[in-house]
Amino acid sequence: MTKEIQSIGDIKTEIMSDLELKKQTIDEIRKALHVRGEFMQASFIDALKELEEEGKVYLDEDGFYKKFDYKQLGKVQGKIYINNIGKGFVFIENNGRKTKYLVNENHLNGALDGDVVVLKDINHGKTNYATAKVEKIIKRAKGKTIFEYAGDGEFIPYSIHGNVTIICPKEELKKIVKGQRVLVNIDKEKIATIENKAVFEAHIDKIVGHKDDPDIEIATIAAEHAFFKDFPEDVIEQLETIPDQVLPEDFDNRNDLRHCNIFTIDGKDTKDIDDAISIIKTKDDHYILSVHIADVSHYIKENSPLDLEARKRGTSAYLASSVIPMFPHQISNGICSLNEGVDRLTKTVEMYISPNGEILDYQIYDSVIQSKKQMNYDEVNQILINKNTPKGYETFVEDLQIMNELSKKLNARRQNEGKVDFASDEIKIITSPTGEALEFETRKQNQAEHLIENFMIAANSCVAEYYKWLETPQVYRVHGTPNDDNLIEALQTLKKEKLCSKQDVDSLINKIKNGHYNSADLNAFLDRFKKDENYSIISHLILTSMSKAKYTSTCEGHYGLGLNYYTHFTSPIRRHPDLMVHRLTNPYQKYDIPKLLTYYHTLPEMCEHDSFMEREADQAEKEVLALKMAEYMQRKFEEDHNYIYEGRIIEMTPYDTKIKLKNQVIGHVTPQDLARAKASNHNRKLKLGEKVFVLVKEVSIPHRIIYFNLNYKELSKPTQKVLK
Repeated sequence: MTKEIQSIGDIKTEIMSDLELKKQTIDEIRKALHVRGEFMQASFIDALKELEEEGKVYLDEDGFYKKFDYKQLGKVQGKIYINNIGKGFVFIENNGRKTKYLVNENHLNGALDGDVVVLKDINHGKTNYATAKVEKIIKRAKGKTIFEYAGDGEFIPYSIHGNVTIICPKEELKKIVKGQRVLVNIDKEKIATIENKAVFEAHIDKIVGHKDDPDIEIATIAAEHAFFKDFPEDVIEQLETIPDQVLPEDFDNRNDLRHCNIFTIDGKDTKDIDDAISIIKTKDDHYILSVHIADVSHYIKENSPLDLEARKRGTSAYLASSVIPMFPHQISNGICSLNEGVDRLTKTVEMYISPNGEILDYQIYDSVIQSKKQMNYDEVNQILINKNTPKGYETFVEDLQIMNELSKKLNARRQNEGKVDFASDEIKIITSPTGEALEFETRKQNQAEHLIENFMIAANSCVAEYYKWLETPQVYRVHGTPNDDNLIEALQTLKKEKLCSKQDVDSLINKIKNGHYNSADLNAFLDRFKKDENYSIISHLILTSMSKAKYTSTCEGHYGLGLNYYTHFTSPIRRHPDLMVHRLTNPYQKYDIPKLLTYYHTLPEMCEHDSFMEREADQAEKEVLALKMAEYMQRKFEEDHNYIYEGRIIEMTPYDTKIKLKNQVIGHVTPQDLARAKASNHNRKLKLGEKVFVLVKEVSIPHRIIYFNLNYKELSKPTQKVLK
C-alpha cells in the first residue's frame, strides 16, 4: 500500500487490481499492499471480507484468493431461498439474463434461508434453470434456527432441511434438558462432516420450551422469526411508571372531543383497539370525517425500555388464535386501547370531504376522546347489509349509514385514480378452545370492513401529504411501480396456461411495451376475470410479479393504492412505523425543529428494520397457517387413509406442484408422483387451474407440509367418496 488509504473502498480497489495479475494468499496480498499497523490491518481484513461477500473474490481450499470468475471457477455466488419442502433457489442475473439454480435438500450443506452461498457442480438443464450444490456459506442472513436437544450433547434440527448438526459449549449444555427446543446462533464455517452430516459450532440464544409444552409449535415458529411473548425485566419495570387512566394534566393542549359520537369497529376478539371514528354530514351534503388514533407516543418515551423493545420487535405478530404483541398487555389492551366508556388520548385527523368523495381539507391535532361503543364487524354488517339493528346500536344507525355512503364514494374515487383490486387470499383459521384447527375459510371483507379500510387509508394519505408538503423527516409506506419485464412474464404465463384470453393479455402487454399503461389499466384487466373460477390464481400471479410494499424515509407513492402520498399512521399499538409517524408529529407541533432534524440520519435504518420485521411477521403467520393445516390433515389422515379430496392446481414448477383443496388446505405433489400420475393417465398434460382429486400421502409437522398423491385411476373423477 504505497500511499495512505482513506477508505475501505480504496483498499478494495487495490486488492482487486492486485488479484488481476494472479491468485494470492492473504499474506501475499498484505505484503503487496504494504499493510502495516493495527488500524490499517483491520481495514484490510474488512475490505477483503466485503469483497468476498459481494462475490468479487473467491477463497479456495488451499487458502488462495482469486478474482471470482464464473467461467474459470465454474461456480456462482448468491442469496439462497429455501422453501418449506426443502428446495433451495439462487437467482443470478448476468447480461440481462436471469438463471434459476435449484439446490436439493441433501445438497444444502448447512445453508439456511437467506444465506449468501457459493454453488458448485452446476448442471444446466433448461436455458434459465440449473441444478447445483452448496459448496460453502459466505454470509449468514440471521444464523439463528431451532434445534431440539436429544441429550448427551446431541442436537436434532427441528424445522430446517439438510443433514446438519451442531456442537455447543459444555457450560451451555448444563442449562438445558432433553426434549427442549432452543434457538441457536449457528456459525457459517463448517468444522467437520460426520456420517454425512455437516457439523457447525453454535451457541444457545434462547430456550423456546419443551417439545411437550402446549403451543410449542407456534412458539417455535415465533422464535425462528424473533418474536417472543416474554418481555425484558427493564420493560416490566417501566410499566410500573405508566398510569392506568388518563390524568387531568394530560388534557393540556388537547381538543376535548368526549362529547362527540365516537365509536370503534373491530373484529369480535380484538383487544388492542387503536382507531375510532366519527362523522358529521353538513346541510350542503359535505362530510366531516374524523379518525382518532391512540396516542401511544404520549406514554412511550423515546429510547425508554418500552420504546427500544418496540423498535426491536417492529410489529405485533398474529399467529392463529394467539398474539405476540409489540407492547405488553398493560399498554396494548389497557391505557392505549380505545376501550368503550373510558377517556383516552388520541391524535385526530379531521377531514372535510366533498359530496363526491374528494378530500378538500384536513387538520391533524392532539385530542382526548371517550368511545361511546365498541362495535364489531358482524353486527355493523347486520345494519348495513341486512337492515337489522342489534340491541345497543339504535343511536348509531344514522351515523353508520352516512359512513357507509361516504366509504363507497371514497372507494370509487380511488378506483378512478388507479387503485388495483387484487383478490384476497387471506385465510382465517377457525379453532377449538384448545387451539385445534376446525376449518379454514377465506377471510371476507364486507361493507363494515371496507368502511374502516377506506377511512384509515384516507387518514394515512392525509398525514403523508401533510409531512411531504412540510418537507420534514417522516416515515412513508411505499409501493413501487412494477417491473415491466416481470409483469409481462406473468401475463405471458396466464396466456400460455389459457387462464386469460390471448386478446386481453396481448392488449395489456402492448400498452406496457409502448409505455402507455398505468395502474387503472391493470385494474381493468383484473376486473374482467373477477367472476372467473381461477380469478385468485390470476390475481396471485400478477401480484407476485410486483415488489412488496415497504417503509422508507422518502415519499415515493403507493402504486397498488393509486396514491402519491401514503404512510402508516393508524396502528401505533401494533406497528412501530406508525409510532414513529406519531413521534415525528410531536416536535413539529412543539416547533422543536432541531429535534426533528436529528431523525434524518436515523430514519433510513429504522425503516429498513421495520420492513424486515414486517416480512418476518408475515412469514411466521404463513408458517403457522401451514402448521395448522398440517395438523388438521394429519388428524383426517389418521381417521381414514382413503378419503379423496377435490382441489385445484394453483402453482406448477419443474420441482413442485401446489394444490389447494376445496377446504382451503394447500399441499404439494412431488415431480416423481406427478410423473407417475400422468403415466397412469396416458401422459395427459395437467395445467394451472385444473380441478383434480387427491389423497393424502404424507404429513410433516416439523416442516409444516402436506404431500398429496394424485388419484392415479382418473385425475378428474373420484373413484371413491370425496371429502370436500
